[in-house]
Amino acid sequence: MAFFYVSLHPMKQKIATICLLCLSTTLLFSQARIILPDSSQITRDPDSLALLPRRVNPRQPNVTVAKLQDTIQPTRFTAWKIVERTGDRYLVPMDTALHNYHQTTLPDGYSVAMGYLGNLGSPLISKIFFERKEKDQFVFYDSYYPYNKDPDNQLFYNVRIPYSNLSYQTAGSSQNQEERLQGRITMNFGKKLNVGLDLDFLQAKGFYNSQSVKFNDLVFYGNYLSDRIETHFFASSAGITQYENGGISDDNFITQPDSIEQSFTSKDIPTRMSNTWNRLKTNQFYVSGRYNLGYRKQAESDETPGEFVPVASLILTSRYREQYRRFLSYDTLFVDQQNNIRAIDTLYKHNYYPQAVDDSTHYSSFKNTFAISMREGFKDWVKFGLTAFVEHDLRNYSMVDTVGNGRFTHRENAVVIGGILNKQQDDNLRFNVQADMGVLGYNLGEFRISGNVQTGFYISGKRTELEAEAYIKNLKPKFLEENYQSKYFWWNKNFDDTRRVYVGGRLFIPFTNTTLSLGVENLQNFLYFDAEKNPTQESSNIQVLTARIDQKLRFGIFNWDNQAVYQTSSNQNAIPVPTLSLYSNMYLKTKIVNELTLQLGVDAHFHTKYFAPGYEPALLQFYNQREMEIGNYPISTFYADMHLKQTRFFVMMYNVASLVMKPNYFSLPHYPVNSMLFKMGLSVNLYN
Repeated sequence: MAFFYVSLHPMKQKIATICLLCLSTTLLFSQARIILPDSSQITRDPDSLALLPRRVNPRQPNVTVAKLQDTIQPTRFTAWKIVERTGDRYLVPMDTALHNYHQTTLPDGYSVAMGYLGNLGSPLISKIFFERKEKDQFVFYDSYYPYNKDPDNQLFYNVRIPYSNLSYQTAGSSQNQEERLQGRITMNFGKKLNVGLDLDFLQAKGFYNSQSVKFNDLVFYGNYLSDRIETHFFASSAGITQYENGGISDDNFITQPDSIEQSFTSKDIPTRMSNTWNRLKTNQFYVSGRYNLGYRKQAESDETPGEFVPVASLILTSRYREQYRRFLSYDTLFVDQQNNIRAIDTLYKHNYYPQAVDDSTHYSSFKNTFAISMREGFKDWVKFGLTAFVEHDLRNYSMVDTVGNGRFTHRENAVVIGGILNKQQDDNLRFNVQADMGVLGYNLGEFRISGNVQTGFYISGKRTELEAEAYIKNLKPKFLEENYQSKYFWWNKNFDDTRRVYVGGRLFIPFTNTTLSLGVENLQNFLYFDAEKNPTQESSNIQVLTARIDQKLRFGIFNWDNQAVYQTSSNQNAIPVPTLSLYSNMYLKTKIVNELTLQLGVDAHFHTKYFAPGYEPALLQFYNQREMEIGNYPISTFYADMHLKQTRFFVMMYNVASLVMKPNYFSLPHYPVNSMLFKMGLSVNLYN
């Protein structure tokens, strides 16, 4: 048996290990019965494997768990996320939704229109402008944002019995196989303490040359919740190896395969690079502590203590993050036995040092936040919550010094003060206003003011929801946007602050199951990478308008879901966007037998042609190009999603439109997605 285990493929070893760990944990604690605090009450969603909380807007983080106890019944699992800065909790559904399970396994599924390098786990960018977040201090990780693990996107739990989940997806043959294995184990030790472990292993060899992606992510997390003390902790270690091919060098292999006078496979298509890769590592540690000041209500009986009512909180959060990125290449073209030319050097205008490319950048951040919070609703007349905070961030940078010897280093400090005013315990009117300002150090003069307000009303027993949001931002350029040294790129800039003003709204109409959204933003001094792949700034004002409609139709077991996004930019050179982006999903959903639910359908992502961003491997950044338009081609799948008790699974045929349409399945310039491909996946919940 031991010999058999050792001889397994590395990914199969990981599957076997996690399966055994999840199963043994469940069996070991199968008789455990942990009584949760009353603050952990949630409701049931019939379209889920587990029990889900009520719908909560994640941008309104101060929806406390405790306020739900009066209206809903206890259950076995509760999940929430936190706000990194203050440690505030807000309820979210557990990752057990059955609807469109297959889309959660695809890069295309992260947005109505997504651009990526064709391979699972590769860098990607949303083609919907308002879905793009602010740049991170370590800008290289922005290209992997859906895969990044951070305290503010981590699920925390409170469970009555140990809970485990194992998910696996695969596609392709041994030569080009893509696999992703995800595991989760979480359990309570008594009423107050929960700990968990998440694992994420991805290996995608790729269907084109030099395209392989590997990443490993390990997260240890937990929380301790009592009347007086609330603590969350988070520790993660992640590594990514991204082999770079620079895109295919001849698009005719995709668009006009008949013009190639020989048979070929996708692995035979020439690429611009080989033996070149990016490597990234992240280690981070986070802890938040909250001490609640309050009083106990008088109990009806002297034998039991009264309910604790928090009045105010003292909050301290700390986060240490260390990140590393390395770009190197052995892409060498031999001319004769004595001399050689580095083939990758011929692709770039500048070579700032003579050796083979080996660029590395280090970044570390140690951030501490102290806050004081007055809790909403501790008295009937206290109709809102108020939080004030001060934050200090110490950052260190190190990179190759292409002028002198050794490495170039930089250290900066930033002190930020701010506050949050919110009202979340009212179904008729909820609002959240946040503001922060840099008062010392590198962020001096930077500020953000944002807010949203929600209301709703009932018509014939159905709730119509209306939401408005706005923000004003004055953003300092990030250090790496102004300063960078490497073999092929070097800049030392002094950019002005970027000013952004946005206003938008959303209307949900229950009678037609329609959601309408509208937003407009004005940007001045917008920063982007130009066609030469250098950072540049557009000093004039740019307006971006987005209108969106989400429409769901249902007739018996027939369903048709549609999402349409209209975008326009007043400066397509600085902010290129597709005019129209669509996602359409037509399916039948029914129970085949009592325990088996089937969703059978076909869906497609589509957007009109536009000059989509290009991708530069040496920078791990997307840049604006005006050479190749991408679009007018549906990335479509034919799929079957199934649910049997505690198990979800799917089978699909990816990119089926290539059978009936002229192949033009590029996601980004010179980066085609995979041709038609069979995929399958499985997710199993293990609990008693």
